[in-house]
Amino acid sequence: NPRDMAALVEAGFAALALNDVDAAIGFFGRAQELEPSNPRVKVGLATAYVRSERPIEALRLYAEAEQAGASSVVVAGDRGLAYDLVGNNTAAQEQYARALSGPNGDEVRRRLALSQAIQGNREGFERTLYPLLERQDLAAYRVRAFGLAVLGEEREAIAIAKAVMPADMAARLEPY
Repeated sequence: NPRDMAALVEAGFAALALNDVDAAIGFFGRAQELEPSNPRVKVGLATAYVRSERPIEALRLYAEAEQAGASSVVVAGDRGLAYDLVGNNTAAQEQYARALSGPNGDEVRRRLALSQAIQGNREGFERTLYPLLERQDLAAYRVRAFGLAVLGEEREAIAIAKAVMPADMAARLEPY
């Protein structure tokens, strides 16, 4: 039913979960036509915009979503990524810190660490990733390899990539 608000919103979030960003934008766009001030719709559409590399539009929608009643913790993880995409690492890290207690804490922690590496803060980068590395989180090892490369530690980054990734994938990443 194209007028069923709940179904449109759920379909939008399901599309995001499946990485079908175009479908998500379509579902959230239709929902927004029905209820332009709905905070869940604004959050969903903003998240889809972040994933489609439209961070400026996403930041505007996140602000509107908060004004409409969306939780700042729910919004903060993806809003941080939007700030990173526009090059504002300081604002991104503030958002990530706010989102660490939220439902996607591990992913937010990885994003925060990478943002710190991009900003040149090796100590913060290492400290942020440590709890995940201690739990042997493979995604954290990949972030560590990438962060070390960003920080200019190519040899260490390559060694980590070779240790935690399949050989063909590590070989493809080595030139970067």
